[in-house]
Amino acid sequence: MTPDFDPGAHLPPTSPAAVRSANPLTWWRSLPPEALDLPAQRQLRAVLVAGSPLPHPGWDAAIEADPAAAIGVAIAMLAEGVVYPGCLDPALSAVLICAALGDPACRDLLVHVLSRRSRLRADLDLLRLAHAWRARSDRGPDLTLVPGR
Repeated sequence: MTPDFDPGAHLPPTSPAAVRSANPLTWWRSLPPEALDLPAQRQLRAVLVAGSPLPHPGWDAAIEADPAAAIGVAIAMLAEGVVYPGCLDPALSAVLICAALGDPACRDLLVHVLSRRSRLRADLDLLRLAHAWRARSDRGPDLTLVPGR
């Protein structure tokens, strides 16, 4: 098929390695589930631990991969995004780790946020990513190790 007739020809190829070279705190909006392997989880958690703590009492538990705490922090940051600029990426990164570990509630929250962002921005890549995470829930958890533990 020629590029003139290929609807996806204009899209750059994305590989997990290329996506992972970006800022780890942006992986929640760019990294497909199969690319979040154990080394990636460890790298992301190291960035979260080394960064500034978020203004939420559950943050310490969230970066320890506590799903309930990660969801609590993320919802608070989603609600207060204007008040706390720069906090959404770390909060959803904690959710991303828990989703990769197989927590269905974190996966659902991640799918919801990605789907909503894809609609607001008319972004097909975000929509594809949301569908990939949704499909992940049908297969169940593949990774069972918690980074740093």
